[in-house]
Amino acid sequence: MLSKFAGVTDEGKYVTPPHVKLSYGGMLYIRSGMLTAAGWAIAKGATIAIRYATVRRQGELGPDGLERQTITYPSLHVRLVPLIARAYVSIELGRALTRGFDSLARGLSSGDTSELAEMHVMTSGLKVLVSTTGIQDLETARRSMGGHGYSAFAGVGRMYADYLPAATYESENFVLDGQVLRAALKAFRGIFATSSPPSKASSFSPISHYLRLLLEKELVSPELSPASWTHPATAILLLEWRAALIVHECAQTLKEPDASVTQRVSRAVTEAFVAGRVGEMIESLRAVLEEREAKITGKVYLLSQYLLTAVESSLVDLLSFGLFRATPTGNPPRSRDPTRALRLAIAGLCGDAFGALGVYDGKAYEALWEKVQHELLNQTEVTEAYEVGVNQAADDAGEEDGC
Repeated sequence: MLSKFAGVTDEGKYVTPPHVKLSYGGMLYIRSGMLTAAGWAIAKGATIAIRYATVRRQGELGPDGLERQTITYPSLHVRLVPLIARAYVSIELGRALTRGFDSLARGLSSGDTSELAEMHVMTSGLKVLVSTTGIQDLETARRSMGGHGYSAFAGVGRMYADYLPAATYESENFVLDGQVLRAALKAFRGIFATSSPPSKASSFSPISHYLRLLLEKELVSPELSPASWTHPATAILLLEWRAALIVHECAQTLKEPDASVTQRVSRAVTEAFVAGRVGEMIESLRAVLEEREAKITGKVYLLSQYLLTAVESSLVDLLSFGLFRATPTGNPPRSRDPTRALRLAIAGLCGDAFGALGVYDGKAYEALWEKVQHELLNQTEVTEAYEVGVNQAADDAGEEDGC
């Protein structure tokens, strides 16, 4: 019957599965693999773009008399360096989700469906987040290389075309946003519909952990200072408060919702969940890496703007909910450029080469020239097809002129 959990007795009686949505298991496994795939897609695009930008020189002259490397322009590296952080986080999240799915599969095999709904919501939100950012990041990588980025030899265009359908397969992203919204509202109502809401943070599931903040008597946003931005807890708490308040607002305005509330809630809830996992990643670094490696990787996760970029992209919500406290000067505190703490040289070494423009030895133009020489149309001075066509055109023109 191609059904693991259903069956038919010897008497011909159909035995239904213990849960009507057990068939979701295979779909969830595919989604968990999509996270890792997205991370590697972003990693490839970022590697090509960063290495090419390290070789490419353009603009004003430096002290050495040469034009500046384009990677040194803030307007360029501020776009590229965060791609590395998102690649690292997506790959690690995918691995963690695969381990979580293994636990789910063991439970399902014994009829335990307690983790199924949680895993479904988690993978729905993550699938939307990683596929959306993956598409955007590959396009960012391609555009950062100018005209060469559109060349087939760059390699990014092909990756972009191959990855673009991720927004629609394994369920279309706007549909999944709606499922995350419904789950968030269900969790919200579950807390406040009871006379004795959970009092401990451990009582909340990972995907709804942010809701614990709504049990506090008053909104207490984190104290912000230039130094506080170097601590992961600051960004994590801001993103969790954003998710909690936007879900609360949505629950209060269901009769007259704004058109984009589904996407806003889904993004906020998923980013709060991811932020918590990134915090755990940073905490665990010293247990698995040497001190220097742990420090560098921590900068990739934090100062290379995974958390800080997430905060920056959610500024509209953070400001509208009053989560930024005014400084004595009256301006909301802000971090200085966090990419300065991550050496651009390290950024260039965080991956491998996946295209002619991102070769490991930096000889991008030599590699590009070599690729061109292998093009079939360049094997002869004048290709056979052109020669036949030109000669035929010349003969036809001669006949018309009576020559």
